[in-house]
Amino acid sequence: MIAGRINLAKEIGQDLLRHKWQLLLTLVTLSSALLVIVITQGTRQLTSEYNELMAEQDRLDIEWRHLLLEQSTLMEHSRIEALARDKLDMQRPAPAQEKLVTQR
Repeated sequence: MIAGRINLAKEIGQDLLRHKWQLLLTLVTLSSALLVIVITQGTRQLTSEYNELMAEQDRLDIEWRHLLLEQSTLMEHSRIEALARDKLDMQRPAPAQEKLVTQR
């Protein structure tokens, strides 16, 4: 009848040893595939962060331009002169009232 029982674990182990190069290549292929997945995900995250940073840079550039316009508007001589005249009751002195200060 049955000459002997076959040990399945032993047979699988012997089969794997006979085909060790194929097993090694399979493991290398699976490792490579997993590495591609990890690197692709990392690249997508970095691209997303880069796009967000570029959008933030654009917003900051626009804000900077608005602040420069506001600064130039606030620093106009005519505006400063009007504020001095209206709020501080200042006026330009007559040439006879001007005094020159010199450094010794």
